[in-house]
Amino acid sequence: MRLLLTAVTAVAALSLAACAHTAKQAEVSEAPAPKATPPAPAPAPVAEAVTACASDTDCADGSLCLRKQCVAITADLAECSGMRVHFEFNVATIRAEDTPGLQRMARCLRASSALHVTIEGNADERGTEEYNMLLGSKRASGVEAYLQTLGVSRAQLDTISYGYERPLCTEKNEACWAKNRRVAVKPEPKK
Repeated sequence: MRLLLTAVTAVAALSLAACAHTAKQAEVSEAPAPKATPPAPAPAPVAEAVTACASDTDCADGSLCLRKQCVAITADLAECSGMRVHFEFNVATIRAEDTPGLQRMARCLRASSALHVTIEGNADERGTEEYNMLLGSKRASGVEAYLQTLGVSRAQLDTISYGYERPLCTEKNEACWAKNRRVAVKPEPKK
């Protein structure tokens, strides 16, 4: 009987050991498993930013609003290739309708210090040669001063007056004379 009691005790001891081991496994399996970090999402492809615009002022400096999108100013951009400003008879004051073109030219000049312009003052044929040379000079100087107020470097600007020597139109009427009362802003490579 003693043998039987020893066998039962041994079986009981083994059963208890097995229960303890199972309980320990249960404790381990009940503990929260560490959360796996999800893989980082792949970065989105970088697209060139296109900014919509209604005018040049909607774009960063160094850009122009063309076809309702901001476009970086480059040396070969047609919008920076020159412009004309027209004047009333015997006046050197810039007309309001010409300021947007000058503002655009100023953006072009500020975007590239290598861009250099000659500002050519002109008059119609009425008046003396001396008077028209002076009037052409005043017109060119007025455009130069305006561009400088917009932040253009003086080093990028040259002025010259042609008086009435370079007419665009040679007819003797007001429509023709109005074409000749102008300043031409012509970009040139920096010397």
